[in-house]
Amino acid sequence: MNEKTKKVLLIGGALVLAGVFTMFGTGKFVNPVVWADKFSAWGLPGWFVPVSGALELAGAVGLLIPVLRGLAGIGLALFMVGAVATHVIHAEIFMIFVASAILVGSAVVGWLRLPETLAFIRSRTQ
Repeated sequence: MNEKTKKVLLIGGALVLAGVFTMFGTGKFVNPVVWADKFSAWGLPGWFVPVSGALELAGAVGLLIPVLRGLAGIGLALFMVGAVATHVIHAEIFMIFVASAILVGSAVVGWLRLPETLAFIRSRTQ
């Protein structure tokens, strides 16, 4: 795969993931009661609904900023480990696959963009 194709795929992937995280993150503020009920059923405290929504929205913004894309992708992948574990514990088969796909996508975008992010950080600290 040439560099141009790789770049287009990574940008496209980041945009799709940003849309997904924006949708889920916004939902936690638009319908907090629905999400609080879900979180309660999963054994999670209600205060975690806006926290997770804010993390998802912050990650979505990070995916849209090229120099932050690496850290945002890795951070969101780590966040999604918790989502996958929650769905596994509660035997939510369909959501296990959805959350796993989002986890993998976030990890790939984050990992492949991490060198760019680290180079930017290094250039600012010298």
